[in-house]
Amino acid sequence: MIKRIALFDIDGTILTTQGRAVKAMMAAMMDVYGVQPENDGFLMDGKTEFRIVHELLKDAGLARAEVEARLPRFWDRYALALQKCIHSHAIHVYPGVGELIERLRSRGDVGMGLLTGNCPQAARIKLEAAGLQDAFGFGAFGDRHEAREDLAGLALVAARKRFGAAIKPHAVSVLGDTPNDVRCARPLGLRAIAIATGQYDRSALAEHDPDYLFDDLTDGAAVEAAILAE
Repeated sequence: MIKRIALFDIDGTILTTQGRAVKAMMAAMMDVYGVQPENDGFLMDGKTEFRIVHELLKDAGLARAEVEARLPRFWDRYALALQKCIHSHAIHVYPGVGELIERLRSRGDVGMGLLTGNCPQAARIKLEAAGLQDAFGFGAFGDRHEAREDLAGLALVAARKRFGAAIKPHAVSVLGDTPNDVRCARPLGLRAIAIATGQYDRSALAEHDPDYLFDDLTDGAAVEAAILAE
């Protein structure tokens, strides 16, 4: 019986593509929209890909309606570009990730899903390259919503659909590496577990008062205890 839910972010929490995903996105924008936006200094961490695309293309001078009209083709071209440049050697999985997933999976009472800014195609490609394609049974993805808070609600609905309506918000943990991961958990009363493996260090994450804060996922027993805490 599932008693707890662990929702994992992907980029910066589970793995990094070491810049390849950004290059694939820029290539797809050029292909579909005919522009390659300036992204130096543009902060993507913690944003949904839907928001990233709209912000970058707005800065490049495109109207929102024009961006929306071509989005279905963009997602397809982005996935194709990503598939070409992502492979097992291009992915760096952060220390402790595989061990934590196996630890939680072996329990039988923790359901694991995704709460990610990635579109579904990008999430699948990255996780397959990392050998983690079977780790997560459901998820909420960043191809339709600008606000990460909206994804938290979708993830909770998906968890209840899969494991039963009795799943309470306090039994759901969001594991992520950015302030947005912490903030998205708050409105619904989900547990925020911050991991300082991305662009934000421990002190920057601590300012947002997560329920738990770890340097990384190497202490699997401690992270497991945070997920199981009452």
